[in-house]
Amino acid sequence: MMTSKELFLSTLRQEQTEYVPFFPRDLTLGMDTVPARTDEVFHDDGYDAELSAKCVLALQDLLNSDCNVGCIFTYGLEAFGGLTKFPENGIPYVSGYCFEDYDNIDRYEPSQILDGYLYKGMRRSCEIVHDKRPESAIAINVPGPMTMAGFARGLETLMMDLALNPELADRILRFSIDTIRYEMLGMAEDVADCIFFASASDNSDMIGDDFMERSIPGIEELTKYAHKEGLPTIFHPHGVFSTDDRSDALESSIATGIDGFQFSEGNDASAIADKCRGRCSVLGGVDAYSTLLLGPDKRIVRDTNRFIDIMKDEPYIMMCSCSVNRGLSLNNLKVMADTIADHNKNVGF
Repeated sequence: MMTSKELFLSTLRQEQTEYVPFFPRDLTLGMDTVPARTDEVFHDDGYDAELSAKCVLALQDLLNSDCNVGCIFTYGLEAFGGLTKFPENGIPYVSGYCFEDYDNIDRYEPSQILDGYLYKGMRRSCEIVHDKRPESAIAINVPGPMTMAGFARGLETLMMDLALNPELADRILRFSIDTIRYEMLGMAEDVADCIFFASASDNSDMIGDDFMERSIPGIEELTKYAHKEGLPTIFHPHGVFSTDDRSDALESSIATGIDGFQFSEGNDASAIADKCRGRCSVLGGVDAYSTLLLGPDKRIVRDTNRFIDIMKDEPYIMMCSCSVNRGLSLNNLKVMADTIADHNKNVGF
């Protein structure tokens, strides 16, 4: 019998289609499961890796999921002078952009991400989770190129740079891609099974031609680095990719060499599957911001089964449309998990 990790990875490699792995991409929801306060995991310029791992494993035990991100996650860039706030029972958020003053970029090198306390704490949490749950997969969650640049510069300022000073924007983007490379490979070493590019601002709806000109080359470059280390990659850009006028954006995404494409809300799953077939696996599913957030249970069951039916005979990993964070109903997510488990039981797993 294959382990949970083996089933997840065999699906990502397009080797099996019967079992539907479940990957909730839980960034902070595990803190609700224990429960733990946000400022207990992140505290006084420190990071409690043991508590983080406890939160991750508690949610995995509740959901019996096949993959997790190994840590309670944040996108803080404190190693470059950025500032992240940690509300007592809220979700961490970037409150000070490290390169809001552009001249600050000259003070740092991308490799310094490895010196940050958040990186070190999240890395240690992944090690603990790996040691305690070796039969489950770990996906290292890192930003996409434009997403990282937005966290570094401030997204609105970066959009202005792209329009008025593209050379400046490209320097920040270059710094961001190099930083992602150090972060993903450092986090993944000896503990992870794949890389997940969480790319909310790599959004073709929002950045237009810059998606093809800047995001796509960055994802292709990073995927090559990951593949050299034997790590498959998953790309999760926001925006619509399933309509005829967006077929080039989806085609270019697949052509970067990614192993999995996760579609967000608002996409036609059948159209995504048709384009990905034989080229990469498909991830995605229930709308996180409507169905999963609001319920009721019958709607969650219906929509979960609908996606399973659409993806029948496809290499498909069930997720919701984006990450899950604290404040989301644990019951609603458990209903989704149980529906997937019922399907897998019915097909012999």
